[in-house]
Amino acid sequence: MDEEKVAVVGKGTENSRISEFTESYASFNRIINSLQRKYIELKEDFTGQNRELSLANNRLVSLTEQNLTATQFLNSILRSISVGVIAVDQNGIITHFNPAAAVIMGIPVSEAVGKQYRDIIPPGQPFAANALRTAETANTVDSVEKKINLEDGTILQLSVSTAILYDDRQKPNGAVEVFTDLTKVKKMEQELARLNTMAALGEMAATIAHEVRNPLAGIAGFAGLLERDFDRNDPRRTLVKKIIRGVDKLNDTVTSLLNYTRMEELNKTTTDYIKYMRSIIEDYKLENPKKINHREIQFSYNKIFEETPLMLSFDKLLLRQVFLNIIANAIEVSGQEGRIDIKVSKLPRQSAVGRFSKRLILGVDETVVETVIRDNGPGIKMQDLDHIFAPFFTTKQGGNGLGLAISWRIVKAHGGDIVVESSSRKGTAFHVVLPTKIDVNNMEFKR
Repeated sequence: MDEEKVAVVGKGTENSRISEFTESYASFNRIINSLQRKYIELKEDFTGQNRELSLANNRLVSLTEQNLTATQFLNSILRSISVGVIAVDQNGIITHFNPAAAVIMGIPVSEAVGKQYRDIIPPGQPFAANALRTAETANTVDSVEKKINLEDGTILQLSVSTAILYDDRQKPNGAVEVFTDLTKVKKMEQELARLNTMAALGEMAATIAHEVRNPLAGIAGFAGLLERDFDRNDPRRTLVKKIIRGVDKLNDTVTSLLNYTRMEELNKTTTDYIKYMRSIIEDYKLENPKKINHREIQFSYNKIFEETPLMLSFDKLLLRQVFLNIIANAIEVSGQEGRIDIKVSKLPRQSAVGRFSKRLILGVDETVVETVIRDNGPGIKMQDLDHIFAPFFTTKQGGNGLGLAISWRIVKAHGGDIVVESSSRKGTAFHVVLPTKIDVNNMEFKR
Protein backbone atom coordinates (compact mmCIF):
# COMPACT_ATOMS: atom_id res chain seq x y z
CA MET A 1 0.00 0.00 0.00
CA ASP A 2 2.73 2.39 0.89
CA GLU A 3 4.62 1.54 -2.27
CA GLU A 4 1.57 2.33 -4.37
CA LYS A 5 1.28 5.76 -2.69
CA VAL A 6 4.89 6.53 -3.42
CA ALA A 7 4.46 5.51 -7.06
CA VAL A 8 1.40 7.76 -7.39
CA VAL A 9 3.18 10.74 -5.77
CA GLY A 10 6.22 10.22 -8.01
CA LYS A 11 4.07 10.04 -11.08
CA GLY A 12 2.18 13.19 -10.11
CA THR A 13 5.47 15.10 -9.64
CA GLU A 14 6.74 13.89 -13.01
CA ASN A 15 3.50 15.00 -14.72
CA SER A 16 3.78 18.36 -13.02
CA ARG A 17 7.31 18.78 -14.32
CA ILE A 18 6.27 17.75 -17.80
CA SER A 19 3.43 20.24 -17.68
CA GLU A 20 5.76 23.02 -16.52
CA PHE A 21 8.27 22.11 -19.23
CA THR A 22 5.48 22.07 -21.82
CA GLU A 23 4.30 25.50 -20.73
CA SER A 24 7.87 26.82 -20.65
CA TYR A 25 8.54 25.39 -24.09
CA ALA A 26 5.31 26.92 -25.41
CA SER A 27 6.22 30.26 -23.81
CA PHE A 28 9.72 30.04 -25.29
CA ASN A 29 8.15 29.18 -28.65
CA ARG A 30 5.89 32.20 -28.41
CA ILE A 31 8.91 34.42 -27.59
CA ILE A 32 10.88 32.97 -30.52
CA ASN A 33 7.93 33.48 -32.84
CA SER A 34 7.53 37.05 -31.55
CA LEU A 35 11.26 37.72 -32.07
CA GLN A 36 11.06 36.24 -35.55
CA ARG A 37 8.11 38.48 -36.37
CA LYS A 38 10.00 41.48 -34.94
CA TYR A 39 13.06 40.49 -36.93
CA ILE A 40 10.99 40.23 -40.11
CA GLU A 41 9.36 43.58 -39.35
CA LEU A 42 12.73 45.17 -38.60
CA LYS A 43 14.19 43.64 -41.75
CA GLU A 44 11.34 44.99 -43.83
CA ASP A 45 11.66 48.37 -42.10
CA PHE A 46 15.44 48.34 -42.63
CA THR A 47 14.98 47.42 -46.27
CA GLY A 48 12.51 50.28 -46.72
CA GLN A 49 14.70 52.76 -44.91
CA ASN A 50 17.74 51.54 -46.82
CA ARG A 51 15.80 52.02 -50.06
CA GLU A 52 14.78 55.53 -48.97
CA LEU A 53 18.35 56.27 -47.88
CA SER A 54 19.64 55.06 -51.23
CA LEU A 55 17.13 57.28 -53.04
CA ALA A 56 18.06 60.22 -50.83
CA ASN A 57 21.73 59.53 -51.43
CA ASN A 58 21.15 59.42 -55.18
CA ARG A 59 19.26 62.71 -54.97
CA LEU A 60 22.10 64.19 -52.90
CA VAL A 61 24.69 63.01 -55.43
CA SER A 62 22.58 64.46 -58.25
CA LEU A 63 22.19 67.78 -56.42
CA THR A 64 25.92 67.83 -55.63
CA GLU A 65 26.74 67.24 -59.28
CA GLN A 66 24.29 69.96 -60.28
CA ASN A 67 25.80 72.34 -57.71
CA LEU A 68 29.30 71.46 -58.89
CA THR A 69 28.28 72.04 -62.51
CA ALA A 70 26.63 75.34 -61.57
CA THR A 71 29.72 76.36 -59.57
CA GLN A 72 32.03 75.45 -62.42
CA PHE A 73 29.78 77.31 -64.84
CA LEU A 74 29.72 80.37 -62.55
CA ASN A 75 33.50 80.26 -62.11
CA SER A 76 33.89 79.94 -65.88
CA ILE A 77 31.76 83.05 -66.34
CA LEU A 78 33.72 84.96 -63.69
CA ARG A 79 37.00 83.97 -65.35
CA SER A 80 35.80 84.97 -68.81
CA ILE A 81 34.09 88.31 -68.30
CA SER A 82 36.06 91.53 -68.62
CA VAL A 83 34.39 93.26 -65.67
CA GLY A 84 35.80 92.98 -62.18
CA VAL A 85 33.82 91.04 -59.54
CA ILE A 86 34.58 91.10 -55.82
CA ALA A 87 32.39 89.35 -53.23
CA VAL A 88 32.73 89.65 -49.45
CA ASP A 89 31.05 87.92 -46.51
CA GLN A 90 29.46 89.66 -43.53
CA ASN A 91 32.88 90.01 -41.88
CA GLY A 92 34.38 91.81 -44.87
CA ILE A 93 36.46 88.80 -45.99
CA ILE A 94 36.95 88.54 -49.75
CA THR A 95 35.37 85.28 -50.96
CA HIS A 96 35.49 85.85 -54.73
CA PHE A 97 38.00 87.85 -56.75
CA ASN A 98 37.92 87.15 -60.49
CA PRO A 99 40.87 87.51 -62.93
CA ALA A 100 39.46 90.74 -64.42
CA ALA A 101 39.48 92.29 -60.94
CA ALA A 102 43.07 91.11 -60.52
CA VAL A 103 44.11 92.80 -63.78
CA ILE A 104 42.22 96.02 -63.08
CA MET A 105 43.45 96.33 -59.49
CA GLY A 106 46.92 94.98 -60.19
CA ILE A 107 46.51 92.42 -57.40
CA PRO A 108 46.96 88.65 -57.96
CA VAL A 109 43.93 86.53 -57.05
CA SER A 110 45.97 84.53 -54.51
CA GLU A 111 46.80 87.73 -52.60
CA ALA A 112 43.16 88.81 -52.34
CA VAL A 113 40.92 85.80 -51.59
CA GLY A 114 40.58 85.13 -47.87
CA LYS A 115 41.85 88.58 -46.88
CA GLN A 116 40.05 91.55 -45.40
CA TYR A 117 38.67 93.84 -48.11
CA ARG A 118 39.91 96.99 -46.34
CA ASP A 119 43.45 95.56 -46.17
CA ILE A 120 43.63 94.78 -49.90
CA ILE A 121 41.46 97.23 -51.87
CA PRO A 122 41.99 101.02 -51.65
CA PRO A 123 38.74 102.75 -50.62
CA GLY A 124 38.60 105.36 -53.39
CA GLN A 125 36.01 108.09 -53.85
CA PRO A 126 33.09 108.02 -53.27
CA PHE A 127 33.89 105.99 -50.17
CA ALA A 128 30.52 104.20 -50.06
CA ALA A 129 30.85 102.67 -53.55
CA ASN A 130 32.26 99.25 -52.62
CA ALA A 131 31.17 95.80 -51.47
CA LEU A 132 32.44 96.27 -47.91
CA ARG A 133 30.24 99.32 -47.25
CA THR A 134 27.25 97.56 -48.83
CA ALA A 135 27.78 94.53 -46.57
CA GLU A 136 28.02 96.79 -43.50
CA THR A 137 25.16 99.19 -44.26
CA ALA A 138 22.94 97.29 -46.75
CA ASN A 139 23.06 100.39 -48.99
CA THR A 140 23.70 99.58 -52.65
CA VAL A 141 25.01 101.77 -55.50
CA ASP A 142 24.35 101.58 -59.22
CA SER A 143 26.81 102.64 -61.97
CA VAL A 144 28.63 105.16 -59.78
CA GLU A 145 31.85 106.65 -61.20
CA LYS A 146 34.64 106.00 -58.74
CA LYS A 147 38.29 107.06 -58.63
CA ILE A 148 40.94 104.89 -56.94
CA ASN A 149 44.63 105.68 -56.42
CA LEU A 150 46.69 102.48 -56.56
CA GLU A 151 50.04 102.01 -54.84
CA ASP A 152 51.93 102.17 -58.16
CA GLY A 153 50.53 105.63 -58.91
CA THR A 154 47.80 104.48 -61.27
CA ILE A 155 44.58 106.47 -61.04
CA LEU A 156 41.71 104.13 -61.84
CA GLN A 157 38.41 105.48 -63.08
CA LEU A 158 35.73 102.85 -62.59
CA SER A 159 31.99 102.43 -62.93
CA VAL A 160 30.86 100.55 -59.80
CA SER A 161 27.63 98.76 -58.85
CA THR A 162 27.02 96.78 -55.64
CA ALA A 163 24.35 94.34 -54.42
CA ILE A 164 23.55 92.39 -51.25
CA LEU A 165 24.06 88.60 -51.21
CA TYR A 166 21.55 86.32 -49.45
CA ASP A 167 21.75 82.75 -48.12
CA ASP A 168 19.16 79.96 -48.59
CA ARG A 169 16.98 81.45 -45.83
CA GLN A 170 17.06 84.86 -47.51
CA LYS A 171 19.23 86.34 -44.79
CA PRO A 172 22.03 88.75 -45.86
CA ASN A 173 25.42 87.03 -45.82
CA GLY A 174 27.62 89.46 -47.72
CA ALA A 175 27.79 91.72 -50.76
CA VAL A 176 29.15 91.76 -54.30
CA GLU A 177 30.83 94.58 -56.19
CA VAL A 178 30.90 94.70 -59.99
CA PHE A 179 33.05 97.31 -61.75
CA THR A 180 34.21 98.21 -65.24
CA ASP A 181 37.33 100.13 -66.18
CA LEU A 182 36.64 103.55 -67.68
CA THR A 183 40.34 104.25 -68.34
CA LYS A 184 40.12 102.96 -71.91
CA VAL A 185 37.03 105.07 -72.49
CA LYS A 186 38.93 108.15 -71.33
CA LYS A 187 41.83 107.09 -73.54
CA MET A 188 39.50 106.81 -76.53
CA GLU A 189 38.06 110.26 -75.76
CA GLN A 190 41.59 111.69 -75.71
CA GLU A 191 42.44 109.96 -78.98
CA LEU A 192 39.24 111.25 -80.56
CA ALA A 193 40.14 114.81 -79.51
CA ARG A 194 43.59 114.37 -81.06
CA LEU A 195 42.09 113.04 -84.28
CA ASN A 196 39.64 115.94 -84.45
CA THR A 197 42.52 118.39 -84.01
CA MET A 198 44.55 116.66 -86.71
CA ALA A 199 41.52 116.61 -89.03
CA ALA A 200 40.99 120.37 -88.57
CA LEU A 201 44.71 120.99 -89.11
CA GLY A 202 44.62 118.79 -92.21
CA GLU A 203 41.73 120.78 -93.71
CA MET A 204 43.58 124.01 -93.00
CA ALA A 205 46.78 122.67 -94.54
CA ALA A 206 44.94 121.47 -97.64
CA THR A 207 43.39 124.91 -98.06
CA ILE A 208 46.76 126.62 -97.61
CA ALA A 209 48.39 124.21 -100.04
CA HIS A 210 45.75 124.98 -102.67
CA GLU A 211 46.03 128.74 -102.15
CA VAL A 212 49.85 128.70 -102.13
CA ARG A 213 50.59 126.19 -104.88
CA ASN A 214 48.54 127.94 -107.55
CA PRO A 215 50.53 131.20 -107.41
CA LEU A 216 53.75 129.23 -106.89
CA ALA A 217 53.08 127.34 -110.11
CA GLY A 218 52.65 130.71 -111.90
CA ILE A 219 55.85 132.07 -110.37
CA ALA A 220 57.78 128.94 -111.34
CA GLY A 221 56.41 129.10 -114.89
CA PHE A 222 57.27 132.73 -115.43
CA ALA A 223 60.70 132.28 -113.81
CA GLY A 224 61.37 129.42 -116.21
CA LEU A 225 60.50 131.64 -119.15
CA LEU A 226 62.80 134.37 -117.83
CA GLU A 227 65.66 131.90 -117.39
CA ARG A 228 65.22 130.76 -120.98
CA ASP A 229 65.30 134.34 -122.29
CA PHE A 230 68.51 135.36 -120.49
CA ASP A 231 71.96 134.54 -121.81
CA ARG A 232 74.06 132.07 -119.88
CA ASN A 233 76.42 134.80 -118.72
CA ASP A 234 73.67 137.24 -117.76
CA PRO A 235 73.83 137.85 -113.96
CA ARG A 236 70.04 138.10 -113.91
CA ARG A 237 69.90 134.40 -114.82
CA THR A 238 71.44 133.63 -111.41
CA LEU A 239 68.71 135.60 -109.68
CA VAL A 240 66.04 133.72 -111.61
CA LYS A 241 67.58 130.40 -110.53
CA LYS A 242 67.34 131.54 -106.91
CA ILE A 243 63.65 132.29 -107.45
CA ILE A 244 63.11 128.80 -108.88
CA ARG A 245 64.98 127.19 -105.97
CA GLY A 246 62.88 129.22 -103.53
CA VAL A 247 59.69 128.09 -105.24
CA ASP A 248 60.84 124.45 -105.07
CA LYS A 249 61.63 124.82 -101.37
CA LEU A 250 58.18 126.30 -100.71
CA ASN A 251 56.61 123.43 -102.61
CA ASP A 252 58.59 120.95 -100.49
CA THR A 253 57.45 122.72 -97.32
CA VAL A 254 53.81 122.56 -98.41
CA THR A 255 54.20 118.87 -99.26
CA SER A 256 55.78 118.18 -95.84
CA LEU A 257 52.96 120.04 -94.13
CA LEU A 258 50.40 117.93 -95.98
CA ASN A 259 52.31 114.77 -94.98
CA TYR A 260 52.35 115.93 -91.35
CA THR A 261 48.61 116.56 -91.21
CA ARG A 262 47.61 113.51 -93.23
CA MET A 263 45.59 111.03 -91.18
CA GLU A 264 47.73 107.92 -91.27
CA GLU A 265 45.80 104.66 -91.28
CA LEU A 266 47.77 102.25 -89.16
CA ASN A 267 48.36 98.85 -90.70
CA LYS A 268 49.29 96.97 -87.55
CA THR A 269 50.83 93.50 -87.58
CA THR A 270 52.06 91.45 -84.64
CA THR A 271 55.83 91.24 -85.00
CA ASP A 272 58.89 89.99 -83.14
CA TYR A 273 60.09 93.42 -82.00
CA ILE A 274 63.71 92.43 -81.34
CA LYS A 275 64.15 90.99 -84.85
CA TYR A 276 62.41 94.06 -86.26
CA MET A 277 64.80 96.49 -84.52
CA ARG A 278 67.83 94.42 -85.49
CA SER A 279 66.74 94.52 -89.17
CA ILE A 280 66.32 98.33 -89.04
CA ILE A 281 69.84 98.77 -87.65
CA GLU A 282 71.35 96.43 -90.25
CA ASP A 283 69.43 98.12 -93.07
CA TYR A 284 70.69 101.54 -91.97
CA LYS A 285 74.28 100.30 -91.91
CA LEU A 286 73.97 98.83 -95.42
CA GLU A 287 72.25 101.92 -96.86
CA ASN A 288 74.59 104.48 -95.22
CA PRO A 289 78.14 103.05 -95.16
CA LYS A 290 79.77 106.49 -95.49
CA LYS A 291 77.77 107.94 -92.60
CA ILE A 292 78.61 104.99 -90.37
CA ASN A 293 82.35 105.11 -91.12
CA HIS A 294 84.08 104.67 -87.73
CA ARG A 295 80.91 105.15 -85.74
CA GLU A 296 79.61 102.24 -83.67
CA ILE A 297 76.00 101.13 -83.16
CA GLN A 298 75.38 98.82 -80.20
CA PHE A 299 72.08 96.98 -79.76
CA SER A 300 71.09 95.39 -76.43
CA TYR A 301 68.00 93.79 -74.88
CA ASN A 302 66.96 91.32 -72.20
CA LYS A 303 68.13 87.84 -73.21
CA ILE A 304 64.80 86.39 -72.13
CA PHE A 305 63.43 87.71 -75.44
CA GLU A 306 65.52 85.08 -77.23
CA GLU A 307 63.54 82.33 -75.47
CA THR A 308 60.21 84.18 -75.35
CA PRO A 309 59.95 86.60 -78.29
CA LEU A 310 58.75 90.11 -77.53
CA MET A 311 55.66 90.30 -79.73
CA LEU A 312 54.28 93.76 -80.41
CA SER A 313 51.48 95.05 -82.64
CA PHE A 314 52.43 98.10 -84.73
CA ASP A 315 52.73 99.54 -88.24
CA LYS A 316 56.14 98.36 -89.43
CA LEU A 317 56.55 100.89 -92.25
CA LEU A 318 55.63 103.93 -90.18
CA LEU A 319 57.75 102.98 -87.16
CA ARG A 320 60.64 102.24 -89.50
CA GLN A 321 60.44 105.88 -90.60
CA VAL A 322 60.56 106.97 -86.94
CA PHE A 323 63.61 104.91 -85.97
CA LEU A 324 65.57 105.64 -89.13
CA ASN A 325 65.01 109.37 -88.57
CA ILE A 326 66.16 109.24 -84.94
CA ILE A 327 69.18 107.04 -85.77
CA ALA A 328 70.17 109.38 -88.63
CA ASN A 329 70.02 112.38 -86.29
CA ALA A 330 72.09 110.53 -83.68
CA ILE A 331 74.73 109.58 -86.26
CA GLU A 332 74.89 113.16 -87.52
CA VAL A 333 75.59 114.69 -84.10
CA SER A 334 77.84 111.96 -82.69
CA GLY A 335 81.06 112.93 -84.47
CA GLN A 336 83.65 110.84 -86.28
CA GLU A 337 84.26 108.52 -83.32
CA GLY A 338 80.64 108.49 -82.24
CA ARG A 339 78.80 105.73 -80.47
CA ILE A 340 75.08 104.94 -80.67
CA ASP A 341 73.51 102.69 -78.03
CA ILE A 342 70.07 101.22 -78.72
CA LYS A 343 68.36 99.32 -75.90
CA VAL A 344 64.95 97.62 -75.79
CA SER A 345 63.16 96.68 -72.55
CA LYS A 346 59.65 95.76 -71.44
CA LEU A 347 58.87 97.53 -68.19
CA PRO A 348 56.85 96.06 -65.31
CA ARG A 349 53.52 97.82 -65.11
CA GLN A 350 54.32 99.69 -61.89
CA SER A 351 57.55 101.08 -63.35
CA ALA A 352 55.75 102.11 -66.54
CA VAL A 353 53.04 103.91 -64.59
CA GLY A 354 55.55 105.55 -62.26
CA ARG A 355 57.56 106.97 -65.17
CA PHE A 356 55.02 107.67 -67.90
CA SER A 357 51.56 108.04 -66.31
CA LYS A 358 51.63 111.81 -66.88
CA ARG A 359 52.33 111.34 -70.58
CA LEU A 360 50.30 108.23 -71.42
CA ILE A 361 46.92 106.84 -70.48
CA LEU A 362 47.70 103.17 -69.99
CA GLY A 363 44.94 100.61 -69.75
CA VAL A 364 44.96 98.56 -66.57
CA ASP A 365 46.16 95.57 -68.59
CA GLU A 366 48.96 97.50 -70.32
CA THR A 367 52.59 98.33 -69.76
CA VAL A 368 55.19 99.76 -72.17
CA VAL A 369 58.05 98.63 -74.37
CA GLU A 370 60.79 101.25 -74.19
CA THR A 371 63.37 101.71 -76.95
CA VAL A 372 66.21 104.05 -75.97
CA ILE A 373 68.44 105.49 -78.72
CA ARG A 374 71.37 107.25 -77.05
CA ASP A 375 74.26 109.14 -78.69
CA ASN A 376 77.43 110.66 -77.25
CA GLY A 377 77.03 113.97 -79.08
CA PRO A 378 77.06 117.51 -77.64
CA GLY A 379 73.44 117.31 -76.49
CA ILE A 380 70.48 119.60 -77.14
CA LYS A 381 70.30 123.05 -75.63
CA MET A 382 67.87 123.31 -72.73
CA GLN A 383 65.88 126.09 -74.40
CA ASP A 384 65.37 123.87 -77.46
CA LEU A 385 64.19 120.71 -75.67
CA ASP A 386 60.60 121.90 -75.33
CA HIS A 387 60.35 122.68 -79.06
CA ILE A 388 62.06 119.83 -80.87
CA PHE A 389 58.74 118.11 -81.76
CA ALA A 390 57.07 121.34 -82.88
CA PRO A 391 56.42 121.54 -86.65
CA PHE A 392 58.99 123.60 -88.57
CA PHE A 393 61.32 123.94 -85.57
CA THR A 394 64.88 123.01 -86.53
CA THR A 395 68.46 123.80 -85.53
CA LYS A 396 69.94 122.16 -88.64
CA GLN A 397 71.02 124.12 -91.69
CA GLY A 398 68.58 123.37 -94.50
CA GLY A 399 66.21 121.32 -92.33
CA ASN A 400 62.44 121.73 -92.61
CA GLY A 401 61.72 120.97 -88.95
CA LEU A 402 59.19 118.22 -89.68
CA GLY A 403 61.25 115.02 -89.23
CA LEU A 404 60.84 114.73 -85.46
CA ALA A 405 57.36 116.26 -85.57
CA ILE A 406 56.17 113.53 -87.95
CA SER A 407 57.97 110.86 -85.88
CA TRP A 408 56.23 112.06 -82.71
CA ARG A 409 52.86 112.06 -84.48
CA ILE A 410 53.38 108.47 -85.69
CA VAL A 411 54.29 107.25 -82.20
CA LYS A 412 51.31 109.10 -80.70
CA ALA A 413 49.05 107.41 -83.26
CA HIS A 414 50.27 104.09 -81.79
CA GLY A 415 49.21 105.27 -78.32
CA GLY A 416 52.82 105.92 -77.29
CA ASP A 417 55.15 108.86 -76.81
CA ILE A 418 58.73 110.03 -77.33
CA VAL A 419 60.63 111.35 -74.32
CA VAL A 420 63.95 113.17 -74.73
CA GLU A 421 66.77 113.50 -72.19
CA SER A 422 69.88 115.49 -73.01
CA SER A 423 73.01 116.94 -71.43
CA SER A 424 76.26 118.32 -72.78
CA ARG A 425 78.26 115.59 -70.97
CA LYS A 426 76.11 112.51 -71.65
CA GLY A 427 74.67 113.30 -75.06
CA THR A 428 71.02 112.79 -76.00
CA ALA A 429 68.67 109.87 -75.43
CA PHE A 430 65.37 109.43 -77.28
CA HIS A 431 62.96 107.13 -75.40
CA VAL A 432 60.37 105.72 -77.81
CA VAL A 433 57.60 104.31 -75.61
CA LEU A 434 54.94 101.99 -77.04
CA PRO A 435 52.06 100.41 -75.06
CA THR A 436 51.67 96.65 -74.96
CA LYS A 437 49.53 94.12 -73.10
CA ILE A 438 50.82 92.61 -69.89
CA ASP A 439 51.08 88.86 -69.40
CA VAL A 440 48.11 88.25 -67.09
CA ASN A 441 49.27 84.70 -66.28
CA ASN A 442 52.60 85.98 -64.98
CA MET A 443 50.92 89.06 -63.45
CA GLU A 444 53.52 91.57 -64.60
CA PHE A 445 52.51 94.12 -61.99
CA LYS A 446 55.51 94.37 -59.71
CA ARG A 447 58.63 96.44 -60.15
